[in-house]
Amino acid sequence: MINRLASSSSHVTIEGEAGAGKTSLITIANYRMKRNSDKARSPLLLPLGEEFQLTTKDGVTALEFKIYRAMAEAFIRYRDELHEWGYGAPKVRDVNKWMNSPTVKSISAGASIAGVGVTGARSESVNTSVAFAETGLAKTVRNWMSTCFDPPGCGYFVCVLDNLELLVSSTSARQALEEMRDTILAEPGLRWVICGARGVVRTAAASPRLQGRLCHPIEVDPLSMGDAIKALEARVGEYSIGGTPPVGPIGFQYLYEILKCNLRNALQKCEDFSFWLHDEGILDADDLEHVALLESWLTLRSDEYANNPNISAVDWGLLDEMVDNGGSCNFEDFKSFNFSNAREMKRHAEDLERQNLIEMTPGDMRMDAAVVAPNGWLARFSRSGYKIPRS
Repeated sequence: MINRLASSSSHVTIEGEAGAGKTSLITIANYRMKRNSDKARSPLLLPLGEEFQLTTKDGVTALEFKIYRAMAEAFIRYRDELHEWGYGAPKVRDVNKWMNSPTVKSISAGASIAGVGVTGARSESVNTSVAFAETGLAKTVRNWMSTCFDPPGCGYFVCVLDNLELLVSSTSARQALEEMRDTILAEPGLRWVICGARGVVRTAAASPRLQGRLCHPIEVDPLSMGDAIKALEARVGEYSIGGTPPVGPIGFQYLYEILKCNLRNALQKCEDFSFWLHDEGILDADDLEHVALLESWLTLRSDEYANNPNISAVDWGLLDEMVDNGGSCNFEDFKSFNFSNAREMKRHAEDLERQNLIEMTPGDMRMDAAVVAPNGWLARFSRSGYKIPRS
């Protein structure tokens, strides 16, 4: 990922199922990029320090303003380091005051913020300079970029656009990225990492208008069992203050398999179990006792989902078929799931979604599908006689 950011003119794309570890990968890459910057390696890659999401509600225009504001804040944050590394760090005092002060003084004539003119009566008021926010900030940041990263290609800010699947369909994602193509995707001092699940990134990146702008997606697969346990042991080693961890390697392996190798969900259930131990006053168990308690706790939780009276026999049948299909379904394949048409299949899938047992991915015909949610895997665990689901 870092090699692509440093060496390619196209932006990096990453794809993998939800919870597989994409965001963790980006976090580690950001850390290494900052560490490499301290060693004065070229080109300079500086993470903006926050991740952005694009939703149907906010749109591209709102995202663009957030990006320019984040870039301005990054210049403020990295100003001293940029000087040390020999880059032309801009004068950021006026913009810093405008962005971070609750009140500003406006002057009737001849006033400017970082070289961008503004007018108004002399007074002190709440900092709501919409005009500058919409036009002046972007212009100011562009000027800073051209001054700081000169010659072009000697340095970049790295911006992460995560969870592209929030746009619901691959068509929406492609349209949004095409809209960004000649604006913030074309900023010479900005490198992008665009991340998503369920095929959205791959489909969007295939757009003819985005050829040359986006790299072919890097595939992120779930960690193998061995690597997942190593990650757990590293976490325990880093944060332990003594005692026995509530979920050790044996218990984690059991949980990780039940939840279909989803690291995010497995760690969340580890936390839930830890709180349950605390609430029950069980504070001095050893490793073997923790494993037995985890098995009992998972039995109780999975039974809660499996005994849901709002789920019909047909709904349960669909969930079972999805599990046997690897954890997903496509409504175009309704015959394979024993339904007469896609609409009928989707109606039963919506019943399961309302109970948080599956997650729908509606939109394009080829993306009109669903995946089993963490609670769905637990429900199947109970319904199968507490056997780990095998696809």
